[in-house]
Amino acid sequence: MSLLLIDDQGKQWDGASRELRLAFDSPYSGGEFAHYAILNLGFVAINNYAGSFQVRMRPAIVGDRTAAALRQWLGKSEAKRGVVSSFNSEWTSELIAGPALVMARIDALIAESRRAKPQDYLARPVSPEVLTEMPALAQIVDDWDRLRQPSGQHRLLGLLKQSFGDRYIVVKKEPRQGSLVFHELGNGLFTKYETWRTCAVGAPVEEQPDRDYGRWIAGTYNEVIRAGMPAIEDIDAIVRWPHAGRTRLRYRRVLVPLHTDDGVMLLSASLMDNRIDLRVAQAS
Repeated sequence: MSLLLIDDQGKQWDGASRELRLAFDSPYSGGEFAHYAILNLGFVAINNYAGSFQVRMRPAIVGDRTAAALRQWLGKSEAKRGVVSSFNSEWTSELIAGPALVMARIDALIAESRRAKPQDYLARPVSPEVLTEMPALAQIVDDWDRLRQPSGQHRLLGLLKQSFGDRYIVVKKEPRQGSLVFHELGNGLFTKYETWRTCAVGAPVEEQPDRDYGRWIAGTYNEVIRAGMPAIEDIDAIVRWPHAGRTRLRYRRVLVPLHTDDGVMLLSASLMDNRIDLRVAQAS
């Protein structure tokens, strides 16, 4: 038996490669590293036997380059059967006849894991009257006409930070731009994606670690901008993070649109709150 690993860039590695483990500063060796890389890095592992093989993967975080390299490897395989072992919330395995059918099944698993499910993203307006525990937010609503003026915008951002600390985002749409782009991100957001954060400013809001979630977020931002009034909402979302797969995300947020001389800006700030449960309300 031999072990082959396909990394997140589509490069193939011997499963026993010391160079690969050093590149990820991993204390694990052999099968332990393979298990870690599959669940956390989006790698695919192939155990090749005489006349058969096993593919192990976590479909939710397998990237396009990895899938393409796997497709290429399967195209050269002459094995008569293969086992596809995939991890969602637990491991499941399927015995499949031949590489072509194995790849078809893998494509289906990846597509299914990336598809936003009905009711993945739920939002419910929050009445300002319930914000007694957040006086800064109540002040934003009460003083909206003054704070949205250029002279009050610095104070507005200060009030948001007072309630939410570094969990804020500023997005901007210039007159000739077709989409909202990130203008500023607080240090309390996307903490597990520092590489993404370094490239986020200037990028469209849709281009988040979970693109489906990013598209939904961009849509809600544009709705608030069109309405021209601040919105306070509870969010209960199922998000597909690369490091964790499908994850439930619950938070309260405030969205504040601003019209400036050089375009439109929107301030968004949020506070995690696992007491929020919009799925119970949806089912009742």
